[in-house]
Amino acid sequence: MKNRIGKWVGVLVFAALLLAWWYEYSKCGDADVELFPRKTFDIFPLNDSAVGGFSTSEVQATDTLLTASVNIHSGKAFTFAGVGFKLKSLDKRLEPFDLTKFDSLEVRVASKRMNSMKLRILTEDPVYTRKGDYATYRVLEKDIPSAPYLLMGGAKERFAVSKFAISEFRVPEWWLSSVGLENDDGKTYLSSAKFLEIVSGSSTLRGIPDEMEIRYVHLWSDKTQQKKELYTYLASILFGLVLFLVYVLKK
Repeated sequence: MKNRIGKWVGVLVFAALLLAWWYEYSKCGDADVELFPRKTFDIFPLNDSAVGGFSTSEVQATDTLLTASVNIHSGKAFTFAGVGFKLKSLDKRLEPFDLTKFDSLEVRVASKRMNSMKLRILTEDPVYTRKGDYATYRVLEKDIPSAPYLLMGGAKERFAVSKFAISEFRVPEWWLSSVGLENDDGKTYLSSAKFLEIVSGSSTLRGIPDEMEIRYVHLWSDKTQQKKELYTYLASILFGLVLFLVYVLKK
């Protein structure tokens, strides 16, 4: 009787291990989304008016180039203008966009004068975000270089290319201060992403019109290493299962 119970316990243990392995494997599929020029998501002009600023942005898109004509005006300590992508607009989805499926981002940008731009991800924070209130989304930022063609003799062929991990985004100090946090709490809520934005950088001159050009925006994930580790775990599970079956047959 005890041997029979032990056999069934062993079978259940290995079945649970295999189910757990399959669950983890099903989550590590490669992900790939080209935001532009494929125009996967809705694109909109973006400025700081929602947070009390007076900057302006006008956006034009062709099949190969996305242009934002911006003018940064004083009035807020952290002014900005640029272009945004509505991450919930894919297939008219109702739920937020899950950025945890991706680990890397590539952008190719140029500008008229500014030496840098900011990439921003806005996520829905369960504590601080109020539904429909743009100013209450959690902000994650990453500085990227630009290629100011006005300073390069008008040569617009060279776009600054940036490739980096999504884990490099950081919550800026001004956002932490705006919600009363003294230190970064380490939370990102990337599984509830609302917008991806490309906005003017700190080098942008106020009151002087500038131009931002976006040639390419790409999100992707390469799970090759993770899959190799999972195959190693699977081999261990199957080896243990073979030993268990040999032991049961001998008994």
